Amino acid sequence: MRSYIRLLMVLWAAVPPAVLAERNIIWNSTPLTLVIPVGEEIRVTFPTDVLLQVPASLTSSLESLAPNQRIVYWKATAAFDSARVVAQSVDNQTVYLIDLVAQPGASAEPVVIEDANRVLTAHSDSADESAAGVQQELYDPPEIILTRYASQTLYAPQRLVPVNESISPLTDVQLARDFPLVRAQEGERYRLSIVGAWSGFGLYLTAVLVVNESPLRIAINPGLVQGNFTHITTQHLTLGPQGSLEDRTTLYLISTVPFNAAILEDGYGW
Repeated sequence: MRSYIRLLMVLWAAVPPAVLAERNIIWNSTPLTLVIPVGEEIRVTFPTDVLLQVPASLTSSLESLAPNQRIVYWKATAAFDSARVVAQSVDNQTVYLIDLVAQPGASAEPVVIEDANRVLTAHSDSADESAAGVQQELYDPPEIILTRYASQTLYAPQRLVPVNESISPLTDVQLARDFPLVRAQEGERYRLSIVGAWSGFGLYLTAVLVVNESPLRIAINPGLVQGNFTHITTQHLTLGPQGSLEDRTTLYLISTVPFNAAILEDGYGW
């Protein structure tokens, strides 16, 4: 009997852990109800590139990470009732409506949203291109590639940290503590520090952490950044008062010259 029990234990240990299968949901031009678990991350894949609009009411109860425009990782930190999420396709052909619900114990299996119209169009386009012998490739501008790379490096989970042989980290970028990189607009005070810097495609990108040290809620205004930067992107649009969960953000500053030279020039690029 003991030998039999040992054999069962060995066989049980040899069985690989269950892998969550993907759950396919068909879009039929009516809102989709998607129930996600509380405390577990779930991956949702859209049939095309989309721009997500998540209600502000979910800010405190939903963590959202989009490694690209087709996939989003959602993690509910608390249960909530139905909230309408709008996913506008980048090509402006479709608006996907999702009624998002968070419940303890709900399934965490990945979700794939399928759109039959997209599949038919893709097959038709592929056939047309094959007949014409034409191959089309779309490329993102280098500024978008750099900014996306920096944002994912700083904010994404380790498994989603990107790799790009065309982008190299920089380690000699500095910012004087008292340098007025971001000018005040309502008497607020900022604490600034460099959290990352990279070069690639003939450009320089510097990520600057901005912490609000005043009791004011501030809207980020890129026009108040000192220096000659061609592109300025913020991780968030506003800063909350000092001590709140929203009192900091990251600025992604792109220049054609190294950062320490760019901050001393007038802002012709921006």
